[in-house]
Amino acid sequence: MKQHLSKGELAFWSVLAALALINIIVFVLLLPTMPDQLPTHWGISGAVDDWNDKEVSIGLAFMPLIMTGLMFVVPRIDPKRHNFERFSGIYRTFTAAICLLMIAVTWIGPLTAWGYLSPDGGLINTALFGIFGLLFIGLGNYLPRVRPNFTFGIRTPWTLASEEVWRRTHRASGPVFIAAGIATLIAALFATTLHEVAFAVMLVSILGATVFAGVYSYLAWRKLGA
Repeated sequence: MKQHLSKGELAFWSVLAALALINIIVFVLLLPTMPDQLPTHWGISGAVDDWNDKEVSIGLAFMPLIMTGLMFVVPRIDPKRHNFERFSGIYRTFTAAICLLMIAVTWIGPLTAWGYLSPDGGLINTALFGIFGLLFIGLGNYLPRVRPNFTFGIRTPWTLASEEVWRRTHRASGPVFIAAGIATLIAALFATTLHEVAFAVMLVSILGATVFAGVYSYLAWRKLGA
């Protein structure tokens, strides 16, 4: 990846870092208004099952900024960093989605403690399942365009050993990831009533897509004799 950022890239990373920084500032400013205990864990049903001192949640507020910094640095130290230029738009979109999701997660605890979100977690479960489903659909749609690197994409010993195995694996896995995302979206529809079933559908779908990618990359490597 080129060392000098274009105006568009500079604007993107600056805005994302600013949002993450604002998230920290607002959280710290509102900390005195929060109850002493905030929810820190939700069970499969989405209901709160553990609380902790509100100061513990400050670390969660810093995570979006840390993740943004990490995502900015990694393409610049990756041994195949030149390939990031060929899918930089996809990489930035994924980074923004993850950062915004983490910002939203920062506020689930306080909003629940303030009474804006129900502690039974029905809405939270539906929203999170839906977001994960959309992320997998988006990821599956763009996987075939991701070029070989050591950081982002399907990284197995076999895809990293051969660019052709990488290409074939990402092309074949794209539709599978999309299917996993659609299944997770469907699971979101009954996440408030059939918690265990919805969770199982999401888990099987995501793990299934991951296993498929790993097995396919190995078989492709064997076939090519790479």
